[in-house]
Amino acid sequence: MAAALAGHTVLAPNQELATLAFEALERAYRAAGREVWPTPQIREFGSWQRDQHAQRQLTEGALPRCLTEIEERELWRDVVAAGDSHAGALDPAAAARLARRARRTVIEYGIPWSALAAYPSEETEVFLQWTASYDERCRALGCISSDDLTGRLEANPERLCWMESAAWRPAARAWLSHHGTRLAPGRVAPTTLLRMHAGSPAAEMAAAADWAKSRLETDPNFRAWLCVPDLNSRRTEVVDAFDAALAVHRFALDGDGGGAPYAVAGGTSLAEYASVRIALDCLEAAEATLSFARFSALLRSPYLQATDAEQNTAALLDVALRDRAPSEASMRFWLDFADATARNLDLAPASAVQRLRAVGAALATAPGARRFSDWLTVWTAALQSGPWGLQAAWSSTEYQASARLRELLAGLASADAFFGMQSRESALRVLRRAARDTSFQPQTGVPPIWVSNQLIDPWLSFDGLWVSNMSADQWPAPVAPVALLPVQVQRSYGVVSAKVETQLAFASGLQAGWLNRARECVFSHADATDGRVTAPSPLLPHDAASLYAAGDAPQPRPHWQAQLREAPPLERFCDELAPSFAAPERTRGVASLRAQSLCAFRGFAETRLMADGLEQPTPGFNERERGQIVHHVLEYVWSVLGDSDALHALSAQAQYELLEEAARRALQAVCARRDPGPTWRRREHVRLHKLLGLWLDAERQRQPFTIEWLERAAHTARFAGVDFRVRIDRSDRLLSGGRVLIDYKTGSPLPDWRGDRPNNPQLPIYALLSPESLAAVAYGRVNAAGACFVFEAERPGIFSPGARVTSLEGAGSLAALVQIWSSRIERLAGDFARGHAAVAPTATACRLCQLQGLCRVPSTLVDEDQT
Repeated sequence: MAAALAGHTVLAPNQELATLAFEALERAYRAAGREVWPTPQIREFGSWQRDQHAQRQLTEGALPRCLTEIEERELWRDVVAAGDSHAGALDPAAAARLARRARRTVIEYGIPWSALAAYPSEETEVFLQWTASYDERCRALGCISSDDLTGRLEANPERLCWMESAAWRPAARAWLSHHGTRLAPGRVAPTTLLRMHAGSPAAEMAAAADWAKSRLETDPNFRAWLCVPDLNSRRTEVVDAFDAALAVHRFALDGDGGGAPYAVAGGTSLAEYASVRIALDCLEAAEATLSFARFSALLRSPYLQATDAEQNTAALLDVALRDRAPSEASMRFWLDFADATARNLDLAPASAVQRLRAVGAALATAPGARRFSDWLTVWTAALQSGPWGLQAAWSSTEYQASARLRELLAGLASADAFFGMQSRESALRVLRRAARDTSFQPQTGVPPIWVSNQLIDPWLSFDGLWVSNMSADQWPAPVAPVALLPVQVQRSYGVVSAKVETQLAFASGLQAGWLNRARECVFSHADATDGRVTAPSPLLPHDAASLYAAGDAPQPRPHWQAQLREAPPLERFCDELAPSFAAPERTRGVASLRAQSLCAFRGFAETRLMADGLEQPTPGFNERERGQIVHHVLEYVWSVLGDSDALHALSAQAQYELLEEAARRALQAVCARRDPGPTWRRREHVRLHKLLGLWLDAERQRQPFTIEWLERAAHTARFAGVDFRVRIDRSDRLLSGGRVLIDYKTGSPLPDWRGDRPNNPQLPIYALLSPESLAAVAYGRVNAAGACFVFEAERPGIFSPGARVTSLEGAGSLAALVQIWSSRIERLAGDFARGHAAVAPTATACRLCQLQGLCRVPSTLVDEDQT
């Protein structure tokens, strides 16, 4: 406070400590009754160095320009990729990060370059080659790396103070000691020392969140600093735990996403924020080849819809496209295809399509290679006409993330001399890498509970302090020398992570600092996720008491559990009866009764609620289309042949020509709705020849027959007063008398029509529609794995010489079985008509059902089905 009042600049070793100190000073001003105060000059050392160098450039024009963070990353990537030595690296991008870290370590610890040459190795030689190339490129560009700024800093007229911390590296500490005044951290005598052993990492975070909650409930002014060293890999787990304890309101049904009394430092990749992701996706997709999944996501994106009505229109168009669209196409094709589909189906024009067109039109004004400053203008105009044109409805987080992307774009635009001319594709790759490698956290202020991933002395005083991962194998941290540098050199120059002794000294000093920063200190560790039990670090204070008694530690809990505890009691009412079926409702033919038999709720949901699974366009023909093609082929083949005698008389050449024409007609019919392209048509043509050849061989094994009719026009069957549209594939007349009804299946059908609740009552319904002289009903299994008939027959040898009479479900004849089927179908139709919708699946009904989220089927039934 004294340094700030005196107008001094206070330097911190990292941005997190600068943020915490800045907020602490402002709190102190408010606590002192001040309403206005001078802005505290608390700066992170690295950014302060950049500003100092930029100020010097205003008066010393010959000074080299300091590379930005993005430029440094890109330059290292280029150096590693251009060098002959990168060929052995499995991941050149990772090698570039390691090389950059190694060079920074050399400079920060004042290691002479000659010391590296004294320990020749393949890694060292490669690193020295990369470093020489990097320095040469910097000189050619008239630039320097930010790591070189400390050696170029001059005495500053500002009164400088610096926060004492073990995070300072030797080079920076030496300069600060010479030019500034050291500020010692505060000291608080700890009154409570605690330790906590958790059964799992998730339980450890649940305990930390519960501890913070209980302290805040006792003292609303309580402030705490929590350190989670592996926060980057556990961020989701940490956020879930603290939300469940401190911010349950964020997940309420009213959508209250308000603030929380905690914050997690460090941020996540900027590219993961929705307003940034949609911007990058739109720029990349405008002239690219997209899968349907990517186009569908853009079409339905809320960032391209101004109203709920526009969102609904986009959803309806998306459903309509799914059974007509190819698996991938250009953006121009998708937009034209979407507009044409909307017109054909009398849908309103989709605003998302028009906004995507506007993005493409803006990008089309700038063909060829350009400088980043030019791309900035083009991209900004494109985004304003597309996903960024509706910012009025954005949240603060969405707006801040997009603003950060604008800053990245401005930084790239100021580096024209560095990047030179860039094609649209290469410029977008640079932008996406920059967004991916930039960590971002929305500005929310510093709340009472601060969760950090920095193993540092927090410098400030807190009411509580919690440090996790304090097990024997993690504290002190294991030795981890910097890659590409000789270990002997690192140890000689005091690189902390390279030596057991320095790691121990660092841990001991840091722990001593922690004990002086809060009245209550908690050290925790957790057993491994694989069940391995861990022991506490021997460095921890031996007089620390246990935070929780055995078995009392809180366990991880999702947010809904906390909401459930606070929810009012509800009266349970099981409603399994829908309104009776009535006009103008329509059934789905056999599919409605099949679903009703599998599960009454499924019959109700699929037919009357139209709860369909969404189609997903696939490369080539999907299963449904392949089935349609086979039906078309067989319809044409038997319309030409007419009976088994013509089949037996068919020569190999005649059969080839017949199948050739049938395949051509079938593909033409199916492709009129959705054409996957010439490659897939050729493949399907070849497949049909092989498949139908096998099928005709199976037909030759049958008793003589004549085709009575094929693909009979759909007609209405009436059961329990409800009309069902039915279409029978084929009816044969046997020369010995009797009729055979056949339905083609391209999968591997089983006799699924049996039992009181058949999995598929299709063949029984066919039999009820044409019971005269019925001798057999059958699935024609048109499958390359085994072409055959799956049937119910009262005579032997109908489908092959050795075929026997089936069981007929115990009935004496097929006619008697048809009577059983009649009562069974009437019962199913009656349940459907009355609105019977109980969740009562058969043993296998849930296997291919997509309604579990709607019906809330008991998990025991689903588990039994899966087994």
